[in-house]
Amino acid sequence: MASDRKDMRRREFLTAIGRAVGGSAMLRTMAAMGIGTSLASCGSSSAAPAIAPIPPPPPPGMQSPRPGDWPPNVGIGKSVVILGGGIAGMTTALEMTRLGYACTILEATARAGGRNRTIRGGDVVNETDSSQVCMFDFDNDLYFNPGPARIPHHHEFLLGYCREFGVALETFTNDNRAALLHSTNSFGGQPQIARHVIADTRGNIARLLALAVNQNALDQELSAADKTNILNLLRSFGDLSGSFDYTGTSRAGFPGQEDTGSRQRGELVNPLQLQELLRDTFWQNRQDFAHGLDQQSTMLQPVGGMDRIGIAFEAQVVQNIIYEAQVTNIQNIAGGVQINYDRIGNPMSLNADYCICTIPATVLRSIANNFAASHRNAVDNFAYAAAGKIAFQSRRFWEQEHNIYGGISWTTQDITQIWYPNNGFGQANGVVVGAYLFGGPAGNNFANQALQTRIDTTVTQASVLHPEFGAEAIHGISVAWPKVPFQLGAWGVSDPGILLTPDGNIFFAGEHLSILRGWQEGAVLSAYHAIDLVVARDTP
Repeated sequence: MASDRKDMRRREFLTAIGRAVGGSAMLRTMAAMGIGTSLASCGSSSAAPAIAPIPPPPPPGMQSPRPGDWPPNVGIGKSVVILGGGIAGMTTALEMTRLGYACTILEATARAGGRNRTIRGGDVVNETDSSQVCMFDFDNDLYFNPGPARIPHHHEFLLGYCREFGVALETFTNDNRAALLHSTNSFGGQPQIARHVIADTRGNIARLLALAVNQNALDQELSAADKTNILNLLRSFGDLSGSFDYTGTSRAGFPGQEDTGSRQRGELVNPLQLQELLRDTFWQNRQDFAHGLDQQSTMLQPVGGMDRIGIAFEAQVVQNIIYEAQVTNIQNIAGGVQINYDRIGNPMSLNADYCICTIPATVLRSIANNFAASHRNAVDNFAYAAAGKIAFQSRRFWEQEHNIYGGISWTTQDITQIWYPNNGFGQANGVVVGAYLFGGPAGNNFANQALQTRIDTTVTQASVLHPEFGAEAIHGISVAWPKVPFQLGAWGVSDPGILLTPDGNIFFAGEHLSILRGWQEGAVLSAYHAIDLVVARDTP
């Protein structure tokens, strides 16, 4: 019977996907879940990219690390309704099921994963006031991650699940010295190659500190031996001359190297002036970026798109998910909770011992509830980043003309970042992210623009860094998270506060309530926190 129920939920899940986003997405999902089929059996004659099924889980001993203090079978005889089928919700269902709890996930859409999503050719992107169809060619290397797109190497729990579920990973180049840095206020508005900026910044800092040491300005801080050692360090750090001067370095590249590659090895490029590098804080901030703990190498991404993680999670808990279930009322009742929801026009109700709510606060505040005043106030005032991205299919001019393989270029223009693909190197075409706006006025403006205006503005600004952009970038498709139904924001930016505590039998989770807001690892950690609270209540 359990097997029959699981098969029924899978068929229901696939039918909902087909209804919402078309047959190609359904085929990809079936392949990822390891469900064998043929194009003919699905009634489709269009060619969809072949995606290998996720491998079976590895043997015991290779599973993901988890908090080890949950008593086994503590949840037997208890039920939990989980609101939202994103990473937090699915982690909660997976781990609580393992503890014996009977779990049900109510997911408002026809797919699980939340902001973990990958867009490919034929996929539909809906916002509250628009709809787009992705026109990318059907090719496994042509995809766009509009939400999470990279994983730091120390996000151990998410990576542990990837290992457990057999999700293949590859490197994500976060910091590429061949990429561009561009400020409209410096160097005549001309983009600079990152390696040039970094090398000259290091060289000038080393020169100034060596000058201070040699002028005995630090004698109270340094012994004679220390002075010798630090001067040797500075000579290496900044590639200084024997007299501790900085006149340029091969680390910055050579004249015309972005066009001629390895052929040019003559005179050095002229150093950038220190005063110009100091005039605009942009140069300092951008060089700090890759030093942040969550941005340090090695960064990773799933092979084939970030949704490989979401699909792998989904395959683990699909039997627990009710799709297209839009929650309409959340109530604490005596001895448990009652959740009312609408499923494809049909009002339904579900009672359970506990509720774990992962619905974003921006959505939750519009759902009827009997939360305590403190929790309701926290939900009503919780803020989210107004982030957005736009991607294009293009000939890989960044590789072919500029030797840029992966990584990020930065600009002070509203588009903020250009991301180059970290997969499919050497192929004819790739998907380039023409803008990644983190929030603030630029993010809100992007969300409020018409779809074509987003494309036009991005192409205009990206062309300042890459003149080829206008002629090469096609099939632009954008996602503004403040306008994505059932999300209405990118990631939480408010203090979680009271939402880290239960409200009666209702518990809260989601990346917005973690120490790693904006990261999938934060969603996992928030699930663990909610489970801790429930388990503590059920532990004698």
